[in-house]
Amino acid sequence: MKKSLIAMAVGATIAAAPIVATQADVKLFGRLEVELVNTDGGAIDSQVRQGDAGGQSRFGVDASKDLGNGLKAVGRYAWKLNPSDGEQFSARDQYVGLAGGFGTVAFGRLPSHYKMTGGVKWDPYTATFMEARRSGGMSGDAIGHNGFVNDVIAYLSPKLGPVKFALGYIADDTPNANGVSIEGSPIASISANFGPIEVIGAYQDIKQKGGGDSLTQMKAGIRYKANGLTAAWQYEDVDNIGSIRVNGNNVTPAGNRGGKINFLNLGYKFGNTLVAGNYGTTNADNNGQDVDYWTLGVTYFLAKKVRAYAGYAETKTDTKYKMLGAGMRYDF
Repeated sequence: MKKSLIAMAVGATIAAAPIVATQADVKLFGRLEVELVNTDGGAIDSQVRQGDAGGQSRFGVDASKDLGNGLKAVGRYAWKLNPSDGEQFSARDQYVGLAGGFGTVAFGRLPSHYKMTGGVKWDPYTATFMEARRSGGMSGDAIGHNGFVNDVIAYLSPKLGPVKFALGYIADDTPNANGVSIEGSPIASISANFGPIEVIGAYQDIKQKGGGDSLTQMKAGIRYKANGLTAAWQYEDVDNIGSIRVNGNNVTPAGNRGGKINFLNLGYKFGNTLVAGNYGTTNADNNGQDVDYWTLGVTYFLAKKVRAYAGYAETKTDTKYKMLGAGMRYDF
């Protein structure tokens, strides 16, 4: 029944696109990604898993309408899915807004500015089993570098010389993947580009409903990218590290909450091949369990929007978890 409803929704969207396109610009987009990964360590004994453990495959619709005088309406409606079994089908970013020379104002369900500044954009293995987030190299879960937040009012500036910034306010979020209900929480980020060098910073103060402790997340970073070489460093000081996961398995150490997180990336692209490695450390506060992470992999671009990759990753808490795998991704 669920698959039938999904098929009907997708079919209706595609069928309606030519009609809507007469009134607005409509673009269908998506990603299909599947991995085969062997995981070993602790209670996970040579587990072989095929699929999209991170739920990064997606399908969506972008729409825009020229309103005249340099102003346009914009919107997105996107879902995530799992191409291995077809069962996973849930919301990603879904918003409506206005864009113009002043920048963009958007309302709805969005990835936080904290997540999208540096962070997942600097990790070449984001959305794979080798990614840094929730592995010890970046904070995880919805208020870190995973997921989305609801009921957001966001402003994204145009480029002002070398600088861009974003401001956001979470009005009243329902419980997210962490079980955290949020209200009245500000988010801010800034980035600046100076030739091959990008510098970033981000801050968010997550206020919990019912008088829970406020969760502050701060980060800064710098990246160099030129002539095929990429080198990046990001530092976080957070009140919520988030969960630690190994190929979809939750291995979060008991008692972990806040801490300091370092992420390093070094990569070199030659022709259609990218060789890159990540290293990360999470130093937990209040006698929590530290986490170490590293990965090394190779990505080959068969076309601009088609890639295959393979690599090895380790995450170490009080137990060492090892992953060896390969995958393929197609963007459209």
